[in-house]
Amino acid sequence: MSSLGDVLPAVPPAAGPSRRRRRTALLAAGAVGVVAVVGGGAWAWREWFAQGPQAAEALPADTVAYVAVDLDPPGGQKVAAYDTLRRFPSLKKHLGLASQDDLRRSLVEQVVDDNGCGLGFDDFDGWAGDRAALAVVPQDELEPVVVVQAGDAGEARTGLAKALAGCEDKVGFATGDGWVVLARTETVARKVLADGRKARLAEDRTFRDLTGAAGDPGVVTLYASPEAGQAVLEEIAEDPFFALFAFGSLGQVDPVSSLLAFASFLSFDLEEEADDHAFETEDGYEDDYEESYLDDLVPEELRKQLAAFAGLGGVARFEDGTLELEVVADPALPGSAVRYDGRDALAAVRELPAGVSLAFGGGFADGWAEKAVQENSGVTSAKAFEKATGLGPADLAALGGDRVAFVAAADFVARLDSGGPGEAPLAARVTGDPDTIEAALAKLRTGIGPEVAPFLASRRVDGGVLIGPSAAFLDELARPQANLGDDERFQRVLPDAAEATTLTYVDFDAGDWLVDFAEGDLRATDIAPLDSAGLLVADDGDRQRLVLRVAFDE
Repeated sequence: MSSLGDVLPAVPPAAGPSRRRRRTALLAAGAVGVVAVVGGGAWAWREWFAQGPQAAEALPADTVAYVAVDLDPPGGQKVAAYDTLRRFPSLKKHLGLASQDDLRRSLVEQVVDDNGCGLGFDDFDGWAGDRAALAVVPQDELEPVVVVQAGDAGEARTGLAKALAGCEDKVGFATGDGWVVLARTETVARKVLADGRKARLAEDRTFRDLTGAAGDPGVVTLYASPEAGQAVLEEIAEDPFFALFAFGSLGQVDPVSSLLAFASFLSFDLEEEADDHAFETEDGYEDDYEESYLDDLVPEELRKQLAAFAGLGGVARFEDGTLELEVVADPALPGSAVRYDGRDALAAVRELPAGVSLAFGGGFADGWAEKAVQENSGVTSAKAFEKATGLGPADLAALGGDRVAFVAAADFVARLDSGGPGEAPLAARVTGDPDTIEAALAKLRTGIGPEVAPFLASRRVDGGVLIGPSAAFLDELARPQANLGDDERFQRVLPDAAEATTLTYVDFDAGDWLVDFAEGDLRATDIAPLDSAGLLVADDGDRQRLVLRVAFDE
């Protein structure tokens, strides 16, 4: 679980080269990257506004990115947040949670940590309210700023002026309308307030639509404007390695991406690709190759989606005993709309055994395989991909079937450690014509060679094929004692699974797999309160809706 410091990082650093300031701003925008009908959205917006003053009232309407924290949300969420956080021993100790008021202290300390000016909670205690935000605003360049609610503006000015004496080169501030803005300089902070008085973010139609459509108000509100997509593209153009930060974790959400990336790695032939890219001289090879490689870090389809990005709104809330993050965007997960389509996710995982530790499911979109080979081949060509795997796009589409589920047993880490890769209880369940699937699988076994082929055992089941390294685990999957789709804990975190384009389920109580996987970074007590989690992506008109729910042991 992320700390408040992950949501509201330190006060912006000292002025430096414009490149550094721009990178700080874009990283903040990237963190924001990470909708309902009009009537429902309008109702949710009225409820949000009824919470009282919000940081969006102090920011200009053209704010690019926004992450706000509300320590006094409606519906008893403050109590729920406190009770939940203090159930985690390490987190409780780290945040110093002895009472509900300590949430506020922890928030302030995380915001001002390592600011270089000696700021501490005592400098905010007399005037800071329960609400704060990190935002990225456009001025001469994108500027990261922190906005803090001020109960007494005069006391805020006096306290900060004293606390920041001698630190004018590191951070500036301005006060007004019940808020304090901390920025790179006082000039930047004053302009934020001035621009906000002309046109407020809180009154911007796109902001209201997206944040309202993300559902009931909560402890955290997220927003990225339509301009955020172009800002990310401009950063990638200047520094393609930024793509690794912004999008490097997407494959962890979708197992197909990880498998395709691994297949691309197998197909990588440096000498062959040097010829394909006409890297003729030894002196020019490294730079040309690096440039080509970095250009391929962000597939063309993803670049198009970023250029057409229509904005993002999100809310994190405590709902019916779960922590829920709801995000609405176009798209919510870049790239997923190209690979998956429809509402087949629940059908893909329904017949998996209850009690597994991890499960993922989704139905494939038309033409997904051809696009996947193009996008995941990296610096290798589609021809090299086929040479390494034995699969062309049509074969890959056949192997994937109509829909696919990936699953891991409760003790998959322990069994992998004790038995090796050949005994790993990991598998895919492919739904489709068994003859077509197994024909493509035979090509894959031949293409990847005798060293890897033994890990691709298979077993036919009604309506499809099970594929995985462990024949014993395939037998378990073929004859489940209880189905995952009927499990109450699955339904608790994925009550709307029938609407899902893709879904991911995690069972934290299915053995000690998470502690084993962390290899000493986690203790059993650190995760003991966790019960299960579900991540759903669904189509919502022209947008995607992403809902992450985490349930806790009762």
